[in-house]
Amino acid sequence: MRIHKINQWGEGLLWLLNPLLIILAFFNETTKINHGLEWLGKLHPLLLHFPIVLGVAIVVYLIFIPNKKLDLPLERLLFTSNAVLATLVALFGIFLSKQDAYDKTIVDLHKWGGVAIACISWAFIYMASLKFNWKKAIGVAYLIVLLFFTHKGAQLTHGEDVLAFPTSAPVQEINKVDSTLTVYEKAIAPILEQKCVGCHGPEKVKGKLQLNTPEFIIKGGKDGNLLNSINNQEALLLQRIHLPNADEKHMPPDGKLQLTLEELNLLNRWVKAGGDFKKKLNELTNTDTLALLVNAYKAPKKGEDNNKNNAPDLKVYNTSYCTVNYSYFGSEEIFVDFFQGSFYKTESLKKLEPIKEKVASLNMQGMPLTKEDIGIISSFSNLRKLNLNYTKLSLNDLLPLKGLLKLKNISICGIDLNPTTLASFIEKSPFTLVHIWNNKAVEKEYAALMASNKKTKIIIGDNLDDKVLQITSPVIEQDSSIIVNHLDVTLKHFMKGAIVRYTIDGTVPDSINSPIYTKKFQLTKSGILKTKAYKPGWLGSDIVEKTFYKSEIHPDSIYLITNPDKKYAGKGAKTLVDYELGEQNFSGGKWLAYKDSNMIFVTSFLQAKQLKHATFNAFIDMGAYIFPIISIKIEGSNDGKAFKYLNQASFPSLEKTNKFRGNKSFSCSFPDNKAFKYYRFTLLNVKKLPKWHPGKGKPAWIFVDELFLD
Repeated sequence: MRIHKINQWGEGLLWLLNPLLIILAFFNETTKINHGLEWLGKLHPLLLHFPIVLGVAIVVYLIFIPNKKLDLPLERLLFTSNAVLATLVALFGIFLSKQDAYDKTIVDLHKWGGVAIACISWAFIYMASLKFNWKKAIGVAYLIVLLFFTHKGAQLTHGEDVLAFPTSAPVQEINKVDSTLTVYEKAIAPILEQKCVGCHGPEKVKGKLQLNTPEFIIKGGKDGNLLNSINNQEALLLQRIHLPNADEKHMPPDGKLQLTLEELNLLNRWVKAGGDFKKKLNELTNTDTLALLVNAYKAPKKGEDNNKNNAPDLKVYNTSYCTVNYSYFGSEEIFVDFFQGSFYKTESLKKLEPIKEKVASLNMQGMPLTKEDIGIISSFSNLRKLNLNYTKLSLNDLLPLKGLLKLKNISICGIDLNPTTLASFIEKSPFTLVHIWNNKAVEKEYAALMASNKKTKIIIGDNLDDKVLQITSPVIEQDSSIIVNHLDVTLKHFMKGAIVRYTIDGTVPDSINSPIYTKKFQLTKSGILKTKAYKPGWLGSDIVEKTFYKSEIHPDSIYLITNPDKKYAGKGAKTLVDYELGEQNFSGGKWLAYKDSNMIFVTSFLQAKQLKHATFNAFIDMGAYIFPIISIKIEGSNDGKAFKYLNQASFPSLEKTNKFRGNKSFSCSFPDNKAFKYYRFTLLNVKKLPKWHPGKGKPAWIFVDELFLD
């Protein structure tokens, strides 16, 4: 009786859904559906396997089991269930076709195939009176329809050659460089063909974007034009290919064949040169960077993994006193910055020798360099920019650098010189820009030298483009950020006469009221040290800040309730109490990161412990979708099961104009006179990125690496 009732409901539903399906199929082009139904379309690939499996099972039942093994009501239930699922999948497929502009021919075949499968499945219910031979024939016809039209759906998702046998047949390859070819024909089109057209081509058009012809590329997709920068932002194509691989908008998607460094550079140069589809190779000069890249480029073979020579990982070269990074994601050029001169050792520079051919920018400001260091630097053959401000060297010490033919920009502020010695230094040198930000330098003294050296521009004092120069920032000479008993802090500035002011309460130092630094001082509690340099006739420096954490209480145990993202899992729960602060290279393995869930963990003590404050060290990088913690909720318990709400602290999110990137602390206090054995912490992340953000609507990340309790 129960099965009979279910069959009645199912058959009634089919008399409603199938006419609706046929109407929508006929008028699909002109029918508009709301976002709710569009969302239901996402269920199409999830559910389609059920009617396929059921359909094949029914075919086997009809063909190979002549004597019915199922009772009539049960057989009818099998047919009804299959028909309802087949109809729903066909409906959801029509909804899904509204979201992406797939190839119309295949979409139409797949659509009407879905309608046919739904109608035949519906007809099975009423076949009880047919002879077995008729059922067998219908079963064979149904199997053919099912296999053919579901294959068309696979072509929409995976491409037209989804069932093709693997082959090494090459993409059209140009072996001989024809100078009458356009840049697009010689290099850009082959790159897009191999890495992009599979998802953005004739067979599959994700995001309403096709990249197989210049006309389609210029047209763009649902997110707009690919090649033009808007509101001073980088062109959309460059934004997407330079995103980290783990980012959802990174192209090609993580898991697909990635662009090589050579290909990234080619696309980058071509787009920034205007993305000209008609520019021919013979119209470029032989020394043009784009021409050199295009002429050296060889179109890859289809299926060839040309990522074998990916750039080396730079983690091993990063230390607490040296940052080594690529100039941007996908670049071969490496930028190196040394800081905290009191910790500098020549071995740190020698450590860079395996990658010295890729170092394009080197900042050694304030380092106590020797002739040995200059000898090492002079072997960095591709160095273009070098900062040697306040390194206590002489011009004679720097003479080996004149052999670096690509070194165009050099800063030697603080080095003793005069027009005669400087003229000798820049003679027969590759330098086109020399910074001598020396308060002793007077423009009139160097006027004749600048007039006679048109090749080399000399930047002097505060006369840089008629603007007042900004004084360089002071240095906080304290490596540790964790206070056990106390920390001695020293501030330094390398310019004579500079006044360094500071605050330890997180406020911005001003030039009048903030304390002037005269000697090292002690920090005994958590706080944010901010320091700024001033000098008459100069703009105040940028603020340098560092957060210090007082570590007084260590939990006896700690465990995570929600697991972090697998890519950023640190050392598990120990990451929060290992006293190792994460660095700005957030992929360094010292962070716990959460994206689709809040961070929840529990600390426990053998004896009930009264706490005052909990402080978290977090990382923020708006460009990488890493936002501040939104709130911290604290709960207490003495049995580890029933938790009581104690307090919650909320924090503002980022504004569009806030470009902050770095570490930041977030604190929450505990109620007075309450002690517990267990404390549960819940850290909330942004539910949706704001409308002004390029990733609007998506969840943001939170990165956390240390908990301090007092």
